[in-house]
Amino acid sequence: MSTGIVRAPMQAPELPTAGQPFSLGLLLARLRASQGVRAGAVLSVATLVMNAGAYLYNVACIRYLGSRAYGDVAAMLALFALISLPLASIQTLLAREVAQLSSLGAIRALFRRSTRVAAVMSVVLVALGVALEQPIRELLNIATSSIVLAGISAFLFVVPTVVLFGFLQGQLRFNALGLSYASGGFARIVLVVPALLLGFGAAGALFVNSLAALLAAAIGAIALRKLWGVRNGVAVPRLDRPQAAVLIVGSLAFASLTNVDILLASYFFSNDVAGIYAAAALIGKVVLFLPAAIVMVLLPKAATRAAAGIASGRILLASLAVTLAICLTATVVLALVPESLLVWAFGGDFRSATALLGWFGLAMTAGALVNVYLSVYFAERDARFPLLVLGAAAAQIVAVALWHPNPRSIVLVTLACFTTVLVIHELAFPYSLARSRRR
Repeated sequence: MSTGIVRAPMQAPELPTAGQPFSLGLLLARLRASQGVRAGAVLSVATLVMNAGAYLYNVACIRYLGSRAYGDVAAMLALFALISLPLASIQTLLAREVAQLSSLGAIRALFRRSTRVAAVMSVVLVALGVALEQPIRELLNIATSSIVLAGISAFLFVVPTVVLFGFLQGQLRFNALGLSYASGGFARIVLVVPALLLGFGAAGALFVNSLAALLAAAIGAIALRKLWGVRNGVAVPRLDRPQAAVLIVGSLAFASLTNVDILLASYFFSNDVAGIYAAAALIGKVVLFLPAAIVMVLLPKAATRAAAGIASGRILLASLAVTLAICLTATVVLALVPESLLVWAFGGDFRSATALLGWFGLAMTAGALVNVYLSVYFAERDARFPLLVLGAAAAQIVAVALWHPNPRSIVLVTLACFTTVLVIHELAFPYSLARSRRR
């Protein structure tokens, strides 16, 4: 896609410029003045609220439903995530393209077409889910059809939502994006408790996700109301389809690496064991979500730099350093969580989940670093790294299918796959740490 540039690269780089002596005071001043840091702070708070809502939602489900029924909820949530996270690649694609578009008219034209396609896709996904309800129920050992249908209903809103989020992200509207994130997460916990207390069970808990997605979509649509203007005769920008396919494949691969483990546990283990694994994954994967705001800010910044012919090595190094610090700190906390605390939070059925938390922390730390690299290679339109992640996703499924003596084995396979990707990247890819330091 050939586009002009409307935004200069963001000012106030997070790192001192080349040849400038290092000074802590100078670094702090640059951080305070950096638009990227301010946007990251807003999104960090919003992401924290969103993920806190998601975790409290899951804790409520665990406490009220028990391990067997929660296994059904977790399996449907994992299926939803496996499909919706690749849909988030649409958000990434649109954010990258919008960040590089040359006029408001072109953005409006792309917005109109994208929302129409999203509406059609959402209806198709729901219809396909209804048609496959019975196979899904049998494959994942779901107790009732209503649970499957309630989980599928969220797709009616999730596709339009990721389109709206993509335009907010690409236009650097991080305050509105953060409000949408936070409101959706807050709605989940506010609505799920009444649903469980009124006896709607697993199906009611899953339908809450649909209502939360509807609220987030409504806020995004209001924030982008100026793009709903009349047709202005501007041609719709043409997307680079091979590049879009690579981006979607890479996002699908990362979504598989971070979510298919719950589906595999549901398939290979009993409902009770699968529920315990899902509870451990719920806690352990907080390590992956804590630095999510870094990637949200990094992508459009790297995209504008790539369009201007400026390398993203400096902001990549800063992003990797912050991500690693956050994730390792969280991993240490997880490894020290006492068994009594887990029993108090989830109940005695989940006692054995404690032993998995440290391993999940290590696996998700490696996964978070891979996610940072993915954002830069997406922005640079480099297909090699996404294809490497795709190979790791396939290897994870094959390895678990061949070796799954206990739940910990699945976590170890995931850790090995992410670590292998990082090692290969360091040896063969242009943004390896060694090459970045030399530059």
